[in-house]
Amino acid sequence: MKRLTRWFLVLVVIGIVGFFVLTSPITWSLTHPTRDVADNTAPDLENGRVVFVASDCSTCHASPNQDNPLKLGGGRALDTEFGRFYMPNISSDKKDGIGNWTLAEFTKAVREGVGPNGIMPDGQNLYPAFPYTSYQRLTANDVRDLFAYIKSLEPVQGAAPDHDLKFPFNMRRGVGVWRLAFLDGKALPPMQVTATTNTKETKDEEALLERGRYLVEGAGHCAECHSTRNFMGVIKSNLRYGGGATPDGNGHFPNISQDDTGIKFWAENSIFNYLKTGKSPINKVAGGDMAEVIKNTKQLPDEDLRAMAAYIKTLPGVDLPAPGQPQSNHTSKIVMLPQTNKLDVTLPTSSDNAVKNADTVYSVYTKPFYIDENGSGDEDGKLLAAAKLSVLEHKGDKLKVRLDGWQMDGAPSVVYALQGQRIMYAVLGDKAMASYKLGKAVVDPETKQTWYPVSLELWTSDKDVNVSLGDMWAYTSDLFSSTCSVCHSLPEAGHLLANQWIGNLNAMKRYTSLTPDQYRLLLSYLQNHSKDVNEGEEAH
Repeated sequence: MKRLTRWFLVLVVIGIVGFFVLTSPITWSLTHPTRDVADNTAPDLENGRVVFVASDCSTCHASPNQDNPLKLGGGRALDTEFGRFYMPNISSDKKDGIGNWTLAEFTKAVREGVGPNGIMPDGQNLYPAFPYTSYQRLTANDVRDLFAYIKSLEPVQGAAPDHDLKFPFNMRRGVGVWRLAFLDGKALPPMQVTATTNTKETKDEEALLERGRYLVEGAGHCAECHSTRNFMGVIKSNLRYGGGATPDGNGHFPNISQDDTGIKFWAENSIFNYLKTGKSPINKVAGGDMAEVIKNTKQLPDEDLRAMAAYIKTLPGVDLPAPGQPQSNHTSKIVMLPQTNKLDVTLPTSSDNAVKNADTVYSVYTKPFYIDENGSGDEDGKLLAAAKLSVLEHKGDKLKVRLDGWQMDGAPSVVYALQGQRIMYAVLGDKAMASYKLGKAVVDPETKQTWYPVSLELWTSDKDVNVSLGDMWAYTSDLFSSTCSVCHSLPEAGHLLANQWIGNLNAMKRYTSLTPDQYRLLLSYLQNHSKDVNEGEEAH
């Protein structure tokens, strides 16, 4: 019996020693490579300020119930499934803040999740509610500058309350095992270069993306909120940036990946504008925690915001609809919500008499056309919504018309309304492509793309057209208001560029009950009233 007792005590001692070894910050340090250290130059306080706002420090650590974001007394509560965390005082106060910390201690806290003043001499494991899993990517010089900037701010007295966590999460020492398993402690690896040329432009683009990745993956710690986690609180790599539950489980952070369920339809400029102003492409203003984030990102230099936007546009798409969001549409079909009206919606067309007296008509529906007067059977092409047609001849129920537009080099089957704008007028078959007349080539100064003015005479029916573009736009304006104001505040048509409206509206169509013809007419309306198509340049 005594022998069994001795063996039991030995096992207990081994278990206790093993626990302290596995959870010790020293064990993590011994099993991970040494990182870079700051150089001997003086701290750059302005760079420290940039790192401070990029890292969103004040959102968590500013004292609650006051308006100064630089008063870093802590105390904000964060409710999670593990319990309630209280953000610590990180002001320069020597008693309650980090005023007595050394740069080495601060660096270890930010990049390794270990603070000084633990119960044991090897340090205090920090809970990963402090996002050191992202901050570990920061360079030593940036950490040094951040530390100097924080210490330049006013000290704030008063310690934050102790965390109120459930068992066993209240055993701080156990976080050491989590760190050992899930914290790699590495800097960001170099980006994979895909450019085939080595020009200044490609190098600038690579530098922009590298800076954006550093800010998004490191200082900005965007993945910490916008990702789904497993039961251990670790981000699932295949769902990174696909959105996820809020810490308390009562809300949802949106998908910001390049998927239809995310922000694929956002242009790079839209992301930049959102980070700078808090307004999305659909004119929705950031709220909740994101409103606090925007208060910081708006203080970043424009070049950093553009870098972040450029990098976010490269994120892999994650097909993960938010709770209550429709499933993704991976077909060419327009997915409709349950219909409240009949599908055979009547669009605004003119009377036969009005059409017979008109010199100009506009197609309302998608309609076939023929090159020959007596054309029948397979059509020679299709006229699309709001295509402008100059009437040359009336003959019975047929119209001979001229279609004037633009053609992009390499796309002979499409006629566009304007040079440089993807506002489609018509899709052409082989016979139509052999019949049009091309004008002198024009090179777009921005895209360097070659465009040609094009003219085509054709025959089509005198049905499904309107002689008044104003009547058509009045209809689509009402359609826009009634359809797109159901879920969010109505954006201005001029909020986006003509080409941006294509992806934007395409991403939204699964939330609507628009017929295909309504959808195409609405797209034409938005494009013709977009930011870069003014009244003087309007296709019509």
